[in-house]
Amino acid sequence: MKKINDIFILIIGILLFLFAYSLDQSVNLFFKNAKFAFLDVILSIITNFGFVVTVMLIIPSYILYKKNKNSVYLLWLAFIASFALNFIIKLIVQRQRPIDTFSYPFINIINYSFPSTHAIVAFSVLPLIAKYLPKQKHFFIIFAFLVALSRMYFNLHFLSDVVFGALAGY
Repeated sequence: MKKINDIFILIIGILLFLFAYSLDQSVNLFFKNAKFAFLDVILSIITNFGFVVTVMLIIPSYILYKKNKNSVYLLWLAFIASFALNFIIKLIVQRQRPIDTFSYPFINIINYSFPSTHAIVAFSVLPLIAKYLPKQKHFFIIFAFLVALSRMYFNLHFLSDVVFGALAGY
């Protein structure tokens, strides 16, 4: 029965990704035209990768360290594994971003859009946070969704980039 549930979840994930892919251009156009000063400020903070790592990894690690050191190791393992998987997929797919962005010398991989590094990393630690910090899980879930939203809001990713990143991370 467990195998059937896993296959069902995989099929739902694939369908969700395909639906998101079909909406990429429409969602991208929406966010190009929908700019608000308040959201610009808030989401520019949330989209900062250092801030994402601090909120989704460092703070939970600090909270959990005295309670359960093994959970901290698992958090870091999930983060590192999702980060590595993300770059492997970026190298394979090489999808360009919706807008031209800066590039780093020697590592043009940063310019690739699919999947969203921010989404895959934020969502990769959510199952562990939900398990080991159940009282705070809603905050972290909302934060992860805001991270994904911020990537589309600033036209750095397509909807399918963040949906795939969230599903692959989770």
